[in-house]
Amino acid sequence: MNEIVPPPLPPLPPPVPARLPLPVPQAFEPLPLPPASVHFTGATRSFRKLIVRGALLQLVSVGIYRFWLTTDARRFLWVSTEIGGDSLEYTGTAMELFLGFLMAVALLVPIYVLLFLGTLELGMVSRLSSPVAFVFLAVFGQYAYFRARRYRLTRTVFRGIRFHQSGSPWAYALRSLLWWIAIACSAGFAYPWAQASLERYKLAHTHYGDLNGRFTATGSSLFLRGAALWLITVVVLIAFFALIGYFTQKGMRFGTASPSPQDRAAGAIIGIATLAVMILAFIGYALLQAIMMKWWLAGLRFGVVEVRTTLKKRRIFGAYFRCLAYIVLVLLALCVIFGVVAGVGAAILKVKPAQETIQNLTLAGVACVYLLLAIIGWIIYQMTIKLRIWRMAVDSVTVPGFDVVEWVRADDSLPSSAVGEGLADALGAGGI
Repeated sequence: MNEIVPPPLPPLPPPVPARLPLPVPQAFEPLPLPPASVHFTGATRSFRKLIVRGALLQLVSVGIYRFWLTTDARRFLWVSTEIGGDSLEYTGTAMELFLGFLMAVALLVPIYVLLFLGTLELGMVSRLSSPVAFVFLAVFGQYAYFRARRYRLTRTVFRGIRFHQSGSPWAYALRSLLWWIAIACSAGFAYPWAQASLERYKLAHTHYGDLNGRFTATGSSLFLRGAALWLITVVVLIAFFALIGYFTQKGMRFGTASPSPQDRAAGAIIGIATLAVMILAFIGYALLQAIMMKWWLAGLRFGVVEVRTTLKKRRIFGAYFRCLAYIVLVLLALCVIFGVVAGVGAAILKVKPAQETIQNLTLAGVACVYLLLAIIGWIIYQMTIKLRIWRMAVDSVTVPGFDVVEWVRADDSLPSSAVGEGLADALGAGGI
């Protein structure tokens, strides 16, 4: 019997290679947003009309209209500053400034009375009254400045959220006093570090909602930018005072009724040297303002929001030079007009007035020229320096990290009173 043989089994399929694990997609990382742009949108003509009208109304109102002018100018500058497509808003009122000024005057009158009584003949107290009054007013002026800054910040709104300021004004005033002592003792060498310290204190207590400010620029960087300027200033001042000391030691007399030829020559040299020092002082001041403006802008921070600037220092210097040139031209024009009016008046009258009348008319003409120069010069200053530098600074800025502003929350701080602004105004430390 034959054995049944089973059919062969089919071959096994080839082994399936193990599949590699599929790559896990990484978490989506959004691309960083480009820096927000900042623009100044105000028209020069509108600001000029506002300033000219304000200057005339100040003259008519004996200075009282300045509170309304300050408010209008701030509203114009704030609303014309556009950051990331939104403008700043100023919510202060002129009546707040006016009432704050009246309250400040009421606070200052007793202080001035005490300082005046201290100048009376009271022995040692009388001799110490002047330096004590100077130190007190200097410290009180810094206190008023810090309070005024708080008022302006609490009246500044962006996207419905207010800025505000914490910190102690007395602590800031004491810090300023100590730094000014250091500056005086170091012949100005400590000035950059003083500015950096004061700016750090101000920005550390500046807030936009729950976003805290900070200042990152250093005194060393400011010193390196202005070291040559400081050295030139010190050398020029030493040379100037050495020149005066030399002529004084030689027995030269200036301003005498009958000077000798040597005295006249020495007086001419001193006059030329004084004019040169004044010109150099103006140039140095303009350069210092240009250096500090760019340094200050580059150090501003609010959380991760930073400020970058492409501001050119020569443009700021040009604004100061333009202001000086316009004022000099106006002065020359007023002098020419005064001379022409005086000559035409004398020719029409054909009468030789008395010497006393000539003196009175001359004094009246000089007073008119001075008043017109003060008004026109103030208008020129506001247009060529205040507005122009504000526009240049704003247009030079970009703001990386600006998207963080979307998550800023308002805080519960209350608006500051206007007394600090009034104190600054009464002490001559106010401004737009």
